[in-house]
Amino acid sequence: MQLLLLIILMLSLVAQTQAQDTNANEIEEIVVIAELSKPAVRAQIIRVENDIFSFYNEHNGDPRLDILCNETVMTGTQISKRVCEPVFWAEARARHTQEFVQAFSGSAELDTLSAYVADDYARMNAVYAELIQKYPAFGEALLILEDLQARLKELGD
Repeated sequence: MQLLLLIILMLSLVAQTQAQDTNANEIEEIVVIAELSKPAVRAQIIRVENDIFSFYNEHNGDPRLDILCNETVMTGTQISKRVCEPVFWAEARARHTQEFVQAFSGSAELDTLSAYVADDYARMNAVYAELIQKYPAFGEALLILEDLQARLKELGD
């Protein structure tokens, strides 16, 4: 990845779509990812994720495929962390945890949920592929998010 490239970030994919629909002016911002500090990278990641997930949720056609983000306190710490996951994953985890508590046996390993949600993940990936084809800016936003995540990793997080 070439982090030194100038990347044009849309303030909002949703706003861009609406702007295209209403012929309004698009607002753009130029950000040099390689020059961002760790807090600035984190803020940009949240901003781009919010745009991506809002756009995806609006266009996926199935509320179970929506991706929601929440602040979650991780077990054993007082530190909260932003966690974004599809609704079907959260439902499967809750169902699996409830079954574990009711049966009070086995383990509550979340890795075992993959089998329960494989079809939903396939549907979600198909929707992503369709949106990337139909809306090139959506694909560009995913690439920008990838660059931001690489920059954060480069900064030691």
